[in-house]
Amino acid sequence: MKLNEEELIKIAKPYFELARDGDWNHALRVVDWVKKLSFDRDDLDLLITAAYIHDIGWSGVAPKGKIDLDEMLILESKANENSSRLITEVLTKLNFTDSDIFNVIRLVTAADTRKGDKDDESIIIDADNLSKLCIEHLQEKYQPKSFMKLINIWKELGWTIKTEKGKELYPKLLADIEKVVNNK
Repeated sequence: MKLNEEELIKIAKPYFELARDGDWNHALRVVDWVKKLSFDRDDLDLLITAAYIHDIGWSGVAPKGKIDLDEMLILESKANENSSRLITEVLTKLNFTDSDIFNVIRLVTAADTRKGDKDDESIIIDADNLSKLCIEHLQEKYQPKSFMKLINIWKELGWTIKTEKGKELYPKLLADIEKVVNNK
């Protein structure tokens, strides 16, 4: 499979206009992290595809505007339920094979649950987690009252980081974002 990123963006981005604020920018950061964590892999196109659409299930689920963490946690299961259907819808438009659609759904499920035993699952989980550790992520998506709650959750998620680069960067990025939030 050869990915046409421009075509994927053209088809997927409108779904994110109906998702939470900041989801599209978050997806772009996840794509960047996937590329940093997985260069020279045969399955890079599938990983990039999963990165772009890993939060597509939020389309039509959350109200517009910055979301409160507690509200997000309530809506998360509904968003996760939407994922497979919307991923299949988008990737069918791009003529992905059933096998590739299955693998993208598997990768997105790993990102959603932060659980995966395979190398590709570890990459998408780490890319999703690392992409959140910046002030832009917090400011674009969440109400300020949720910032420290999120940081405290992220402190507990260090165990989900599997790649060597992720293990190296996660503590530093987490400390940096905590300093930024505490200085606000």
